[in-house]
Amino acid sequence: MAFVRDALSWVDTGAVQYPALHKKIVELTMPALVVKKLFPEFPLVAGKTATFVKQSGSRAAAILEISEGAEISMDFTPYTTVTVTPYKKGLRERISRENIEDLYIPVIEDQLRRLARRMAYTIDKDCMTVIDSAAASSSAGTGVSLGATGTEFTISGGLGTKDILKAKAKIESYNFIPDSILLNPVNARDVLYLPQFSLHLQYGEPVIQTGMLGTIYGLSTYVSTVVPVGTAYILSTGANLSAAYAPLGFFVIKRPLMTDLEIKKEFDCVDVTLTTRYAPVITCGEAIFKVTGLAAS
Repeated sequence: MAFVRDALSWVDTGAVQYPALHKKIVELTMPALVVKKLFPEFPLVAGKTATFVKQSGSRAAAILEISEGAEISMDFTPYTTVTVTPYKKGLRERISRENIEDLYIPVIEDQLRRLARRMAYTIDKDCMTVIDSAAASSSAGTGVSLGATGTEFTISGGLGTKDILKAKAKIESYNFIPDSILLNPVNARDVLYLPQFSLHLQYGEPVIQTGMLGTIYGLSTYVSTVVPVGTAYILSTGANLSAAYAPLGFFVIKRPLMTDLEIKKEFDCVDVTLTTRYAPVITCGEAIFKVTGLAAS
């Protein structure tokens, strides 16, 4: 969704009209989500917990040759389960009746933008936390890249193309197809020193990069402040070569974003409350590789 800048609806008493308020907060929150977009949503209709199955057997794709008269092998895929319980997050904003009566509408919208932005940051931060803790593979960054002349060079504290390719190869060894890179703005700064970006400025569009950050070796690059500074994450969202049911994880929703209004007569104010119940969960840690030891400032 895009930001919508139309004015909020008003009633004679000065309170904010509920439908317009809810629509406004949701529209302000959704565009700010970066990491959460990597998780498919799973509405939890009944019960307190959600349980997911995941394949735990061999990811081999090939079928072995059968000798004459030998028993035909059986393809049996064992499964394990992952259980998660949604938790509640909420925040309240108090708007005085005087502000509603006297101030310009953009001032009220600024308060709602802050409320929505903090909720979006919280959701993304929680998604990032489970990605970090579930990463099955990691290594320290070297900052080594291959220059246009065929000579290696090192950017101290940077994410080198050699680091990206190492992570990519590790994920591919599990038969997953890596498709995403997560970076903090500090580390994204150093990625822009990579030769494909500098050559782009001098010689035009290169093959392995498109857009502002775009893709690097086919990996979509996402930049967010919720990504821990000094660490980069290369991951697959679930595409794999062995046709296994192996999504990266899920975003379990028990209560979607809900807004509520309460007239606080004793304060002559209006309380705007935003709550939600959710839980991000990783079901396939092998699809995550993190590169540590990058620049922290």
